[in-house]
Amino acid sequence: MRAGVFGYAALLALALGPAACTSHKAKVLPPDQAKLLLIDRNWVDRLPEKIDDKIHVFRFVPNMGGGVYQDRTIFAGAFELFLFAQDGHAIKFDLVHTGEKRQSVFMIEELETPGKEGVDLKLTISESPRGPATYYGWRNEGRDLDAHLAQLVPKPSPQP
Repeated sequence: MRAGVFGYAALLALALGPAACTSHKAKVLPPDQAKLLLIDRNWVDRLPEKIDDKIHVFRFVPNMGGGVYQDRTIFAGAFELFLFAQDGHAIKFDLVHTGEKRQSVFMIEELETPGKEGVDLKLTISESPRGPATYYGWRNEGRDLDAHLAQLVPKPSPQP
């Protein structure tokens, strides 16, 4: 998985620990900037420290027809594809698999001091339809998420 929806989601998933940015000061971005920054970016709730740490990832990819939510570890997990619309202030989720439709207010903050692994954006989704409400990302994302995640944790020992 390199540049596809899943590859990007994995890259972002690795970017943060649960408390990576909680104590950092941040500036709330205006809706016009938030609208642009939300899309085509991996948003992860935490950075894994062990191979089996659970992470949650959102990626909003309008040119692929929607978005993906992942509930996963570094190498295994489940995903859900969804449709969405957003205006820089709220996201209208169409969770096709369940037929559920939800609207959630969101905001993106720019961190004054980058957090773990250089994360510099914080996404908060009120009443998130999946996973936690807080996610992190990079303004200048451009890494291979899967490779980056795999480098963060010790490799398991081969079984005899």
